[in-house]
Amino acid sequence: MSEGKPITLMPSKQELTTVEAANFLNVSRPFVIKEIMEGRIPHRMVGTHRRIPFGGLLEYAKDMQTSREIALEELSQLSADLDLDY
Repeated sequence: MSEGKPITLMPSKQELTTVEAANFLNVSRPFVIKEIMEGRIPHRMVGTHRRIPFGGLLEYAKDMQTSREIALEELSQLSADLDLDY
């Protein structure tokens, strides 16, 4: 807030639809469904609809960020090992 960026408050037990989860992660809805089917994003079924707990989605987003940082570090190290100047 001090930086002038908008914030959104959500209850910790909030559940999101696949569309809302895709918007939050900035990915496509089919990608979210694929991640759900592979067991990477927790969910529950409400009739024929999937509901994703916000806490689980936050954990997934943190795990993905950590994976990206590790991959970037490995790529940087490989570049240094091969004396590639960028």
